[in-house]
Amino acid sequence: MASKSKKNPIWAFLASVKLALLLIALLASTSIIGTVIEQNKPTEHYVTQWGEGSAQIIQMLNLNDMYNSVWFLCLLGAFSLNLIVCSLDRIPTVVKIVHKDNLDTDPDRLPKMKFHAQEKIPGTLTSATEEVKKYLGKKGWKPGTRPQQYGTLFFSQKGAWTRYGVYVVHLSILVILLGAVIGSSTVATKILGNREFAFKGGISLPETAQSDFVFSYTDEEKIPLGFTVRCNFFDIDYYPGTGMPKDYLSGLTVIEDGKEVLTTTIEVNKPLIYRGITFYQSSYNQIGAAIIKLRETTSGNIHAFPVNPQNFSVTHQWKEGGSDAMIRIQSARPIHTPDGRESTEMQMWLMDSDGPPSMFTLMYGRPVIVERPKATYELSIGPHFATGLQVAKDPGVWWVYTGCALMLIGLYMAFFMSHRRIWAHVYEIDGQPVVVFAGHANKNSLGFAKTFSSLTENFTKRSS
Repeated sequence: MASKSKKNPIWAFLASVKLALLLIALLASTSIIGTVIEQNKPTEHYVTQWGEGSAQIIQMLNLNDMYNSVWFLCLLGAFSLNLIVCSLDRIPTVVKIVHKDNLDTDPDRLPKMKFHAQEKIPGTLTSATEEVKKYLGKKGWKPGTRPQQYGTLFFSQKGAWTRYGVYVVHLSILVILLGAVIGSSTVATKILGNREFAFKGGISLPETAQSDFVFSYTDEEKIPLGFTVRCNFFDIDYYPGTGMPKDYLSGLTVIEDGKEVLTTTIEVNKPLIYRGITFYQSSYNQIGAAIIKLRETTSGNIHAFPVNPQNFSVTHQWKEGGSDAMIRIQSARPIHTPDGRESTEMQMWLMDSDGPPSMFTLMYGRPVIVERPKATYELSIGPHFATGLQVAKDPGVWWVYTGCALMLIGLYMAFFMSHRRIWAHVYEIDGQPVVVFAGHANKNSLGFAKTFSSLTENFTKRSS
């Protein structure tokens, strides 16, 4: 293959390490650009952040969706081609080393190796040969043998397959890149012609509202989900006295064929994954006047009802513990709170199938506990929010995970394991059997020196 590289300049160019370093440098530098420039933001964001002229350049070069841009995918393709050709160019040499007939080694070379030792053996040449064979086998070095002109040559090796470690790393990179391509919305749209195959999008979903589509980050077109997702409630926690959000979360329900199939709560770093589509909690915004929320303290179930300032008397219903329940604002009046603020005081009516209705007062920012015969509710009224969901479908993610696992295996093989070889030549000098041990490791010489010393020293001590 080496001679082929010399004859074919294109092959030699594609297999060169210089090309690999150039492509890695380009991928690394452009990835930095993709980190500095926020991805998949509206046009107005780039105009605000970078100015109108720079925003045009950013969009012209697709730096706003860099990892899905055609030129970045071409860079990945070139790097993959370089990696494949590089591996094909060098693997035959490794295969030759792994499958080399080491029993064809000239015994005269053994004393010239870095690791070697010589020991006299009592008895005949035949008994000495058998003794060395048994000793190596006992130590886990199951040797092959070949008669030589003056004796017998033994050879055994461990970890020959570790020489493929670097190529396992190469394969892992290719698998990861394949996963990135499979999960690219550009590939899904422009090559597969199916934007639902892989996409990144988002939606702002008001509390109690539902949607069966999201908007693509690429062209803001609707992408159907194949099911419906509903925001049951949105909740936000602030740092005391600062008004800064500490945490925020959304209660979501997945509805498919008219049935609620999954209800969960998501927050930052805790997404919802359903049918390969991941919903991340990404933002929020206040959209309406107010919303009433009821949390049943035992089950933790939360029910939310937007308040219509023009029609307070609407009755809202829900089910709790299999029973129907309902709530209604009987009346409302503006008041001044003790701290001088303007607020609204509402007279509430809550009813279920267990006892007479409960009447109580509810004000903004002041939760109320209402105890019913079979349930206890914590009620509050506050701003009506819409939860901002980032939605992604990435069918290449398991390829990426597989590639990462392969990379760990390959790196361990390449850096922490070695190809160790042991020779033993048994022959006679003036009628005295002698064994010459020799060994070699392709890396970690210090560790192999301990192994070789232990092997030869224990052989010396075997009869003492």
